[in-house]
Amino acid sequence: MERRAFLRYAALLALGGAGVARAESVYHRLQNPAAPTLLEKKHVPGVEVPSRVRSGEWFEVRVRVGYLVPHPSTPGHWITWIELRGDGKPLARMEFPRGGVADPVAVFRIRLEKTTTLEAVENCNLHGTWISEPVRVEVV
Repeated sequence: MERRAFLRYAALLALGGAGVARAESVYHRLQNPAAPTLLEKKHVPGVEVPSRVRSGEWFEVRVRVGYLVPHPSTPGHWITWIELRGDGKPLARMEFPRGGVADPVAVFRIRLEKTTTLEAVENCNLHGTWISEPVRVEVV
């Protein structure tokens, strides 16, 4: 965890109560797409989704942790959950078992009624919470 993120997290914990519940809202994002760090390559979720879908029809969204380099997923370093959000609101979530025994990939079947911006959020037990680049899905 970067020093700045750690300090922010520590401040939230010091608040107690609501601060603890919202501590995971400290998201890490891809800072420079032209030169991602190795940590970003392993932790930023990649969202694979059609750019256009029909209103009300089911379609698949695949979220892969580590958009350039697969997340290592070992007994001491694993993904705890992946969440799919539409226009900032939770749509679906997948929990993963402790210990890195599951591939950090989630496939969600969803349907949309209007054009929506999708994002994936994931939590690594060692490196905190990461959010993908937004992906716009046009609904026709």
